[in-house]
Amino acid sequence: MDDIKTFIRQLNKIWQDKEYAELYNFFDQNVLMLLPGSTQIVKGVDEMVESFRQFNAMSKIHSFNVTDITSFEFDDTIICHMPFSIDYEIESGRYQEKGMEIYTIMKTDVSFKIIWRTQISLNS
Repeated sequence: MDDIKTFIRQLNKIWQDKEYAELYNFFDQNVLMLLPGSTQIVKGVDEMVESFRQFNAMSKIHSFNVTDITSFEFDDTIICHMPFSIDYEIESGRYQEKGMEIYTIMKTDVSFKIIWRTQISLNS
């Protein structure tokens, strides 16, 4: 599953580099995201890309580290989880958090597309 690890590493580089137009290549048109700590659902690729834009606009990221990328393949569907730590600053202060990104990814003959994304906090 080295292809999935490469795919996720590229995604992380692109959002941190603020290359928003490139993010469209990673997500299905109808992607869904359950927002962390919420019941609110982000629907569609435009809203997904906007969520990255908004986070970057309000944050100064001091570090973002991925500790592992693990995936499980079921025919044309891949479940992937990625523990991470992030040190960032927003208007209300500086925060160091640990979390887990969880993706459901659709595999085609030529690409991968994320169809579901969520984050959970791993802070104790």
